[in-house]
Amino acid sequence: MPVTDLTTPRGRYVTRVVQPGETLYMIAWEAGLDYRQLAEWNGLVNPYTLKAGRRLKLVGPLVMRQDERTESNFVETAGPNLASSSSYSMDISDDISQATWSWPANGKIIKQFNLEVRSNGIDIAGAIGDDVKASLAGLVVYAGSGLRGYGELIIIQHNEAYLSAYAHNHRVFVKEGETVRRGEVIAELGSSGTKSPRLHFEIRKNGKPVNPLNLLPKG
Repeated sequence: MPVTDLTTPRGRYVTRVVQPGETLYMIAWEAGLDYRQLAEWNGLVNPYTLKAGRRLKLVGPLVMRQDERTESNFVETAGPNLASSSSYSMDISDDISQATWSWPANGKIIKQFNLEVRSNGIDIAGAIGDDVKASLAGLVVYAGSGLRGYGELIIIQHNEAYLSAYAHNHRVFVKEGETVRRGEVIAELGSSGTKSPRLHFEIRKNGKPVNPLNLLPKG
């Protein structure tokens, strides 16, 4: 399944049953939602601890009232093992678009950002073992292979609005809960979940994909 097919449109699933070890960040990323909105809908506060077996609302209260009578709308899904994330804030401008991002890998772009064809990021070609670097300082909120289509994946939170993702890694060097610096090597480029070595890189603002090329240095 292509990585670009993973964002779940709102309303497809009304609820989701939390699996052991899952956190809000992973579920929000999988569903294409802002983790803060998901927390609000479910009455969660930082550090957003989730208990296995809880039915988590994936839509707002109005949609819930409209759909909750239909049992077929309630879909239970499983997910990866993920430790709870703690409170964290970065010393970065609130307008992170003005911050200095850096390229996460060296190589040719072989797939462009295009939401019309469900391409939520860019793919950068490389060789297995090439460095994968944090594009901006932040907190690792996910490191694992539980999200279908991403292979070995790292998600970094940069501030309340922005997160970035690094997929198809060969080896991962960071763990959930660790802070990383911009330019720090966090993984080796690989081909997990894809047919050729590459880094799939995404940036999301308030849960929505944005074009990384609008933030990364030119040239």
